[in-house]
This record gives sequence, structure tokens and C-alpha cells, in this order.
Amino acid sequence: MRHKGQKSFEFITKAGNIKVSGAYYHCDCLASKSVAVLVSGLRKFSKTANELVIRYAASQSYQQASRYLRKDFRIYVSHEMLRRHLCGVSTQIKRFRDDGISGQYRWDDIKDKKLYGYADGVLINIRKEGWKECKLLRYEDADGKNIRHNGLLGSIKQFGSLVRREAINIGASAAEEMVFLMDGAEGFHNHIKKNLPTARQIVDYWHTCQHIGDCGEVLYPDDDKAANRWRSKYCRLLRQSGPYKLLAILRKLKVRYSNKRKRKALSVLIAFLARRLDRINYPELIELGYKVDSGPIESSCKNVVQSRMKGSGMRWSRTGAVAMLEVRCALTSDLWEKVIDKCA
Repeated sequence: MRHKGQKSFEFITKAGNIKVSGAYYHCDCLASKSVAVLVSGLRKFSKTANELVIRYAASQSYQQASRYLRKDFRIYVSHEMLRRHLCGVSTQIKRFRDDGISGQYRWDDIKDKKLYGYADGVLINIRKEGWKECKLLRYEDADGKNIRHNGLLGSIKQFGSLVRREAINIGASAAEEMVFLMDGAEGFHNHIKKNLPTARQIVDYWHTCQHIGDCGEVLYPDDDKAANRWRSKYCRLLRQSGPYKLLAILRKLKVRYSNKRKRKALSVLIAFLARRLDRINYPELIELGYKVDSGPIESSCKNVVQSRMKGSGMRWSRTGAVAMLEVRCALTSDLWEKVIDKCA
């Protein structure tokens, strides 16, 4: 009751595509295996080729990746197959990362050190939905040796849960203190405070300076030099003397203006500073040794998201954007070698 047949299988390796042919037997006992299974072990890509293909697909457009893989390594993979394969690998990476609570992706060298977290948003173009905010998370130790990225194309509430889950994966409880550096957005502040209540939050100094500069442009609409001098003066005052002295000066200054638009601009700036006094006391924070600039997350927004997902005229399906974000975050994190080795 056995059937003998001939079957071929294309196995993708770093040396190129290898086509294997051979005889196989099939019977009703279900114990026989085809040559494809015997050769590949249920893999179409070898481990080395799998990482190579994913790196190419995650670093440039699928069409370019397909062309360069063919040219550089004689690997023949269509751009549509690259897209499907990357989506499959992203699902596996997400599963491995979500299972990381067991401690396999924990940082062992952050004990008694500060752990810094950063959060920011980047807009990407989603088909049929328009521009949507991709929320990006970055964790790093005080020395900058370990870096972990994660991202989400979803609600701020889901992002808060993601921040907490990633902190558990890293082993943040062993750190001396957790510090979050962000812009002044209340959404990030409230949900991170809810999920990580013991974390100290700091508003990025340059984002605060941006608000001061916006006010200066309203006060001096026709004089750019005067607006820049005003911005520099009060940004320096904030960094050297703190927010309380700056607020006292701004409140006195507001009384001198009769123009409604200028008074409103000063009122907006005063309200922004007054609601964040504990997070913008830069002289005290700098004296205690805290970082007050969120340059790392600005760099992450550019290198993780924008460099691949915001090309000229680029639009994404939601599924494709989520998959690419998952792979890009893993690729630029310390855990890449651990998770890609597990992916079929």
C-alpha cells in the first residue's frame, strides 16, 4: 500500500537557493516523510539566510531587498515573499518577547544603577486611516551599554501596559531607580505614572525650551533676533535658577502687556510650567546627577521608525506596519541575537 513518487524542494541558504530532488514513499500509516521534510527539518530558510533576509527586508524597501539579495548572494526571493516572511517572523518575535517575563531577556548588570526610560511618538501613514501615531519606547542603563526598544501602533492605554511589561522583562526592580524622560505630553505622563508609580519623571529640557521659544515668537512677531534673545535668556534662567524664579518673572511680565494675544501666550506658558514644577526643576536634577535631555529617544525615532517607515510616498497597511515595527525594534535592541536564532 505504499506509493513512490518524486518531489523537489527549494532550500534558501546564504549561498543561494538550492533545489533538492528525491524519491519519497507515502502510505496510510502516516509515518513516512517526504524529501522536503527530511532535508529542511520544516525550514525553508537556513538560520543564517533567515537572519540575512530579515535584515535586508527590515533595512530597505522590499523591492530593493529582493534585488540586492539576488545580486549579492544569489538568493531568489520575491518582494511579496519577503513581506510575508517578515510578517511571520514578527509574530514569532512578539511571542518570544511576551514570554520573556520568565527572565531570559533580563539585564543582570543594572543592579544598584539608574535605569532610564524614554517615550515619544512618530506619525506614519496608514492606508485608509491616514497619519497615525506610532508610540516608541526605549530603555537603557546609565552607561548606555544595554538598549531595548519596543513600539506600538495603538492607544496610549495599551502603551502604558507595554511600558510595564517591558520593565518586568528587563528586571527593572533590581535597578537603584527608574527615571523616565519625555516631552510634556500628559498622556504619556499619566499612563506611565499609573503603570510605574515609583518611576521619577522628567520633562526633556529642550521640549520646555521649545515652549518658551513659542511664547517668544508671539511676543516679538516681527523681530526674530529679539524673539531668539528672549528665548535664550529665559531658557538659561530656567536651567540655572529653576522654574520658581522663572514663573515669578513671567507673572510680573504678563501684567505689563495689554495685547490679548501676547497675554494669552504668556498664560499658556505659565500654565505649562506650573503643572510640571516637580519635573522641570533642572538645577536640582542636574546636581543630583540625572540626565535632563531626551536625545536618545529622538535618535531612536529617526533610526528605528523614520529611516524605514517614512520614506518618500510610503504608505503601510496596518498589519505590515505592526510587523515592521516589531522587527525594527528587535533589530535595534540588545536581544536581537537571542530572538532571531529561535525564528523558523
